[in-house]
Amino acid sequence: MIESFEATDASLVLTLEEITSLTQEEGKPADTLMNVVALIAARFRTDVCSAYLLEPDRSNLVLAATLGLHPRCIGKLRMPLNEGLAGLVAEQVRPVAVDDAQKHPRFKYFKEAGEEVYHSFLGVPLIDRGVLQGVLIVQTKEKRIFRDNEIRMLVEAANQVAPVVSEARTLDRFIGPAQERLWSLARNLWWSWDRSCVSLFRDLNPTRWRELNQNPIAMLSEMPLGEIDRRATELVLHSRINYCYRRQQEYLNADRTWGATNAGVLRPRPVAYFSAEFGLHESLPIYSGGLGVLSGDHIKSASDLDIPLIGVGLFYGQGYFLQRLDRSGWQREEYLQTDVNQLPMQPAIGENGEPVVVEIHTRGGSIRAKVWRVKVGRIDLLLLD
Repeated sequence: MIESFEATDASLVLTLEEITSLTQEEGKPADTLMNVVALIAARFRTDVCSAYLLEPDRSNLVLAATLGLHPRCIGKLRMPLNEGLAGLVAEQVRPVAVDDAQKHPRFKYFKEAGEEVYHSFLGVPLIDRGVLQGVLIVQTKEKRIFRDNEIRMLVEAANQVAPVVSEARTLDRFIGPAQERLWSLARNLWWSWDRSCVSLFRDLNPTRWRELNQNPIAMLSEMPLGEIDRRATELVLHSRINYCYRRQQEYLNADRTWGATNAGVLRPRPVAYFSAEFGLHESLPIYSGGLGVLSGDHIKSASDLDIPLIGVGLFYGQGYFLQRLDRSGWQREEYLQTDVNQLPMQPAIGENGEPVVVEIHTRGGSIRAKVWRVKVGRIDLLLLD
């Protein structure tokens, strides 16, 4: 039997006052998060409410708080984004509602969590300041059709909870501090023109650094947390990690810049800089020559000066190719498929909390493009896919 829960919108709303009250009652964000999931489970009358945090590699989710699943799984249960319904929510950055989760093709059973008795599933993304932070999930033992107003209200609740989740990711030890700071450096291309950061990543694993085309995200993705801590300890890198991270934060948050003094009028209406390609670093293969390098230098200079500017370009899924000569002397190309999970880019999130998609109409039909966001120092670069 499939149930449909009847309730008014007002009964589902999680107010800012309630979140503030819970925050004041408990000092630690992790404790606040536990109280929040308990409140949501009671408000939505579900058997389970769980919050998963996105790890720095942005490829895995870790269970941070739950009411209903086994508490021993908190901080230990990890799942890749390409597995399970929770991963599907994070992948698509949109709500997913299923009345019988076990029949869904993306369902994956995690024995240690004790999910076998739950059927219905509703998950929504947790987004703070345009950045995906994790996933909020409710589940019930009975099959249940989640109505539009319930989905809408859980999205609103997630919007209220997202800042708490963001704080929990950075202050609580679901994620190692060295790992968190390395990923913060790798996700912003500021590192590519900072010699201290370049040498830091290179020293973590010089061989793989060369083999992976100096791509810190690809290198960190294949290094377990234990190995990162071991290498940092052996090479006495912790102080260098802290130094680079502090310099990055000082750079990003500086208020006494040339742009703040001379280009403040552009803040509400920044310059839009269009180019077919941007040559920022060899690990981001979306350029081929001089035009791209020039555009990339413009973006970096605008960042250093803090000029309000937004770059707009194209993302090439097969940016580079390998070439060889066959026995007849003809050139043969082998196109390389770019893996977006190995690049410092994430879906651009609109004001409605959903991924941005642009559409234009032509005589031959409509053309739609997904928008990726790349952080280049202080500058946002938007790439149309």
